[in-house]
Amino acid sequence: MMHRSIAAAAAVFALTAALAGCGGSDADNGKATATKSAGSSDATPSGGQRTPDATPGSTTPSDAKVGDTLSLEGAPGLGAAGHVQADVTLTKYEDDAKPSLDIFAAPDGQRLVAAEFTILSTGDTTYNDPGNLGAKVIDSTGKVYAGKPGDPTAGESLALTLNLQPGAKATGWVIFNVPQDAKITAVTYQMDSLLQPNGEHTGRWTLHT
Repeated sequence: MMHRSIAAAAAVFALTAALAGCGGSDADNGKATATKSAGSSDATPSGGQRTPDATPGSTTPSDAKVGDTLSLEGAPGLGAAGHVQADVTLTKYEDDAKPSLDIFAAPDGQRLVAAEFTILSTGDTTYNDPGNLGAKVIDSTGKVYAGKPGDPTAGESLALTLNLQPGAKATGWVIFNVPQDAKITAVTYQMDSLLQPNGEHTGRWTLHT
């Protein structure tokens, strides 16, 4: 695990730069289908800005909770064909996570939270995605915080690059920096967030803390 932690640390800077190049924001508008109803919220940069007021149809209430599975759709890559789909489960959530290495720690005035996902590819083509880019947490004021690379002591992180053939499965953690006093009320995951800029097919799990 130490080897993987060190590798993840080396990837922090490259992936952070990639996020900055994308403007640091996504949209979480959209929907998930199948096993549980899922919701969405307009995205904000990873600094945790307030989400815009909901408009009709922009938010779908969700009763999904930790342990529930949502069926989400992705987007084929350029020139690719087929149906990208996966069953995504929020298996665990840590509201006060501990970093496996100091480099993964939250800055002063913030704390680390972590969400563990299990992703089963159910489509007829490969699901390729940076695993932590589509993950976010939302606090009680509606502010949204994006995931970052790194391992918590609770376990290994979700692979920085997912490459799931149909039937393949991956499990791992995504960590987030949030304000020390923030009350996190929901976790969201969007497949292929870079290819679905309007936040299509975003799964939302409500936390009962």
